[in-house]
Amino acid sequence: MTKIVVEKKDNVILSIMATGHSGYATEGKDIVCAAVSVLTQNLAQGLKTIVGIIPHVELDEDAPYIKISLEGLQKSDIVKAQQLMQYTQLGLKEVANQYKKYVIFKEK
Repeated sequence: MTKIVVEKKDNVILSIMATGHSGYATEGKDIVCAAVSVLTQNLAQGLKTIVGIIPHVELDEDAPYIKISLEGLQKSDIVKAQQLMQYTQLGLKEVANQYKKYVIFKEK
């Protein structure tokens, strides 16, 4: 099962983490894992190329595990990143809603 955790403080998204295989299908054919992977990787690239900030990214493809965090960034950069963070959260939440047996979505 894939677990997604969105960490917030005062309704500001500080990080998005996804870990684990969904188990929807075999490796290489798992559309649920692919959706989560595309959304999270797109977030990291979008923050760099569109927003112009460098997020803290932890990645372990074998686990699989990815965490994209705004830790250590200036408040103004965190504010600039919010639309893209919220957009990604929306996509991940929708994947979790569509595939409830394979994805857990939590906000903390």
